[in-house]
Amino acid sequence: MIQGGNLPAACRILDNPIQFIEHGYRFGRYIFSGFRVAYDTVKDAGMADNHKGILRESDSTELEVLVFKVGELGCGVNVAKVREVIKQVHSIRVPQAHPALVGVINLRGQVIPLVDLQLYFNPGEPSSVAERQIIVTEFSDMLMGFVVDGVEQIYRLTWKDLEPLPASQGSDNSVIAAVCHVGERLVLMVDFDKVALEFRDVCLDELEQVSAPPGLNRGEHRILLAEDSPTMRQYIYDVLVQAGYTQTTLASNGEDAWEQLEHAATPYELMISDVEMPRMDGLHLVQMVREKPRFNDMRVVIFSALITDENREKMSALGADAVLIKPQLAKLVEAVDGLFSSSGAPV
Repeated sequence: MIQGGNLPAACRILDNPIQFIEHGYRFGRYIFSGFRVAYDTVKDAGMADNHKGILRESDSTELEVLVFKVGELGCGVNVAKVREVIKQVHSIRVPQAHPALVGVINLRGQVIPLVDLQLYFNPGEPSSVAERQIIVTEFSDMLMGFVVDGVEQIYRLTWKDLEPLPASQGSDNSVIAAVCHVGERLVLMVDFDKVALEFRDVCLDELEQVSAPPGLNRGEHRILLAEDSPTMRQYIYDVLVQAGYTQTTLASNGEDAWEQLEHAATPYELMISDVEMPRMDGLHLVQMVREKPRFNDMRVVIFSALITDENREKMSALGADAVLIKPQLAKLVEAVDGLFSSSGAPV
């Protein structure tokens, strides 16, 4: 049995044959309502109280990471994106699909795509593990299943435990978003936003329909974009530049964005920020911006895969002028247009 780190015994992931986490996640609180282990449902009355506090307040620097195995690799995902973990089930193959898209499954009446991460990382090299598991994720308004070789446990960490991938190892096409320090070892944080982007219908052509409001010269405005995923960062940048926002500057994480804001010779008029970022997360960044009088006139857009109706209000209260679900690119351009126009209002 895997030892459970800092979590209560009922919260640990056990190595029983049929087990999964039913994650009652509400972003901004990380409340875990219950876990199902084996065939029985385990409800711990005090569990929710034990897990209150992570990101409940805007100045929290904690996150929880689910560690799993793909071959010999130790990988991780923010628990905020995890809906549940189940044993591998039969899937229906989709003809002429991506090699890693092994099919679709029916999850309690919902049909979701199933991606084999071993085949995604190493095309043509199937896993040798007999009993595998599926991590069901929920973000960007979609459900997806990811087949992995095993699930270990959840670790409570801070954003400073995450480091960007070294420049010598990374690239704009890297599927690894960051390296995570878990005790004495390193865990690779998979860029699930990038993976999901390959399996949904997103196209730059949609931006052709987004015309600038009368009197708005997009090229006059300075924008800072904070996004840790190299793929998503370049994608959003291309969208903004194609729309006419040519004075857009890039930051690879919250700490980098803060440094650029502090030392900019000419002030930025608007900042677009992701939430999940190494070294400094987006909520902490927005809070720091709103506490600094010199940035009072700068508009802030939160563009994240982890937006819900509940946390949208919390983010607006924190000081965000617009809160949008990634990757709604056309809506992002429209929101930025609105904030730069005289009629702009919080989105």
